[in-house]
Amino acid sequence: MRMLPPLIRTLGLVAPAVAADFARRVATRPSPARRRPEPAGAEPVTFRFGLAGLRWGAGGPTVLALHGWEGRAAQFRGLGERLAARGYRLVALDAPAHGRSPGREADPVVFADALREAAAELGPLHAVVGHSMGGASVLYAVSQGLRSERSVAIAAPAGVGGVLARIAGRLGLGETARRRFFAAMSQRSGMPPEALDIDRLAGGIGQPLLVVHDHEDAVIPFADAERIAGATRARLLATRGLGHRNVLRDPAVLDQIVDFLDARAA
Repeated sequence: MRMLPPLIRTLGLVAPAVAADFARRVATRPSPARRRPEPAGAEPVTFRFGLAGLRWGAGGPTVLALHGWEGRAAQFRGLGERLAARGYRLVALDAPAHGRSPGREADPVVFADALREAAAELGPLHAVVGHSMGGASVLYAVSQGLRSERSVAIAAPAGVGGVLARIAGRLGLGETARRRFFAAMSQRSGMPPEALDIDRLAGGIGQPLLVVHDHEDAVIPFADAERIAGATRARLLATRGLGHRNVLRDPAVLDQIVDFLDARAA
């Protein structure tokens, strides 16, 4: 992997279209994940058009959750168990091209479409929760009319453009290959990256929003959480020492998320 950026940088000079296509594949094709047993207490679910996921809780108001890139539904185990104990039902999706859900490629718009597809089958949503790219997709889907009473964005980027720029930088793309990479991603999603920036989406996000982010997140900078919270006037729950993924496992953080979601306890 250490040799990859120099190789891609060189390839970008002589064949920028090839380098850009390689970057597009990196950005849209998750690495195959080892299948793991479903966590105890979770019930596998499959939706009408093939999406899969896990469910905690047999009834009550429904909370829909979506993981991030190369994540999985089981990451919401702690949240699901807590919500079920309070009389809620959490349904966590395996995103397209992840887990048991079909597909080979995905992007934030595809993630958001999965949220809308699942919501149409589940009925009214009490809340929608997303981690990382799933959080960005929650913000986009809600801004475009996905109805829920509350929403939570955990370790979410403030915009897709920043994510793509970090991928391009990590791969060492030159300027020509970088422009081609951005153009390929725009063509794939049907919109330019800036259309998914929180400054464009904030006007469509009217329900209560909780933004959760760790100061030491090495994947998505904490500044992105400040941008989201500032643009949407959301509550910001800032943590330290948990990083990008452990924020989903910390008991104190999960308790605060559940308190925010449990409108009946407010």
